[in-house]
Amino acid sequence: MFCVISLTTFDLLCPPILVALKKALISTIFLFVIVYKCQAQGTHYHGAFWGRIVFADTINSKLRWELWLQQRTQDAGTENLFKAPLLHNVWPWLNYKLSNSTRISFSPVSYFNTRTFYPSVSAIKDDGVKEYRISVRVENEQKIKPFNYANRLGLEYRMRDLKYNGNYLPNWRVRYMLKFEKPLPNILSKHKPLAVFVSNEVLVQFGEALKDRSSVFDQNRINFGVAYEVVKNIKVNVSYLKVLQARSAPKEYDDTNALWMIVTFDNLFSQFKKH
Repeated sequence: MFCVISLTTFDLLCPPILVALKKALISTIFLFVIVYKCQAQGTHYHGAFWGRIVFADTINSKLRWELWLQQRTQDAGTENLFKAPLLHNVWPWLNYKLSNSTRISFSPVSYFNTRTFYPSVSAIKDDGVKEYRISVRVENEQKIKPFNYANRLGLEYRMRDLKYNGNYLPNWRVRYMLKFEKPLPNILSKHKPLAVFVSNEVLVQFGEALKDRSSVFDQNRINFGVAYEVVKNIKVNVSYLKVLQARSAPKEYDDTNALWMIVTFDNLFSQFKKH
């Protein structure tokens, strides 16, 4: 685990309460490994595939839109990462550039359908938990030689049909991500560098839907991989993802090893405009 705390543009633009949350969540990254080793009584292991297609374009010099289409699958106790569904999601975003290094993003509503992890093929069910989500996040990127360094702090309001009865229970979730990226020129191309990256994201949640839980911890996600623009305006990310997620039962966790692939189609329409 790693930690960088500094008065970046991110800190200066955020209200004091968000800066405090950021520092608290960074501390959680350190504390989590100790807490996990001391408290985890039951850990369930899974394999998964995470896929995301991103369509994006600019509106003007300050505004940009993105549409994420996500599909995740799981092994369901087999060696096939695509054996059973795990998540389906449609997630629109509107991004506003506050400065050259900082942007704020807002998603007015997104839809998720999430399954539980299945221990075997016979346990696979047809229905998942339906969710509608409102999200906001602030992201700051800095170039600190020899790396590019990024902070991202997000807040989500989730409404989930946890009991499959049409009664959507609300809760809040806060997430903080720290990421380092290193461009490597002259490997695949002289003009487009291959980038390697590593990140850690901590997610904590609270609210009515979680009133019976003993801990606010939700997930810890460690991710490392490579990113490359294969052709102009089409970028591919391939990475390994390690996710530790708390179950509703005390001291029960899901430990997931996932292959994560993201394909981004940038400047979707503007690339065809005549200049």
